[in-house]
Amino acid sequence: MPLARSFLVSSLVSVLSAGGALAQQSGESTPAAGGASAPLGAVGMAQTDASAAHEGGQPSDLTLLNFFTDGWGDAWVHRHRHTPDMALLRVTTNFLEQEFRLDYVYTAVNNNPKVHDTQLANGLIAYAVDRRLMLEVITNYQWNQPPSGAPVNGAGGGAVVRLQLVDTATASYAFNYRVSFPNKGIGQTTTTMGYTLAGWQDLGAVLPVLGRFGLYYSFTYNNQLGTPKKGATLNDFSYALSIAETWTPASMPVLGNFTTFLEFAGTTPLDGANTNTTLSLTPGIRFWFLPKNSLMFGIDFPIVSNPPYSIAYRLTYILNF
Repeated sequence: MPLARSFLVSSLVSVLSAGGALAQQSGESTPAAGGASAPLGAVGMAQTDASAAHEGGQPSDLTLLNFFTDGWGDAWVHRHRHTPDMALLRVTTNFLEQEFRLDYVYTAVNNNPKVHDTQLANGLIAYAVDRRLMLEVITNYQWNQPPSGAPVNGAGGGAVVRLQLVDTATASYAFNYRVSFPNKGIGQTTTTMGYTLAGWQDLGAVLPVLGRFGLYYSFTYNNQLGTPKKGATLNDFSYALSIAETWTPASMPVLGNFTTFLEFAGTTPLDGANTNTTLSLTPGIRFWFLPKNSLMFGIDFPIVSNPPYSIAYRLTYILNF
């Protein structure tokens, strides 16, 4: 495991360095489109620090080179981009937010004599303290329905600290540290520590023929602390890659910034009795039906899973403030 952890850490550092350089180049060579409408669900606080704004009201670029000097203490503001950068279902979010979010996931479980289906309700509040730091608290409740008898259910929760590493007109990178506490009601016994690098790139700015097209990705190392069950996985590596195309303007009623996306997600155990990688595809849509209010729908289709599992249905509501 020390070798595996060293490899993961060095890989993340390499990606981070390369991503920061790419983002800085993109931000300098491709300015934001003038007059582009902002996502209805992403209206931020008014910018109050003149040192944090360029001409035209856009915030100044944040990069790895100015990480220790710029953005700290500046009022948070959402950057208005021609191609909107948005939170999706599976990939970890790459930018700071001020929002309330509710998620519901229903999964029909196959080949498990103890569980017929599961339902998960998850709620969070995220608050960007400034342009570099965001804090988030999470609460959730899960119901596991056996083939017969009463369901097994319980509550869990967690917290996230997110640091904005890069924020330019065409790229965004963030580092997330997440603590997830065990849901003892459904038999969990360990606390999960998650370390995630998340990024976004506006590919439409590089190839205009693609339109308002964004590429998302995140890489997470999870470590379980506590008293594990026999044979449990204590360390795993999860990853997600998403593409999204936005088809309508933000001003369109009911279907503002209507976006279709496709997410590829996987998890690879690094120890424990289960050594099987799980892979799935999630097509979905997102749109703003009212200013600052958006909905997302998605369905997980398994690609590789042992034992096989059924389709999972996802519904998300987000209120930006």
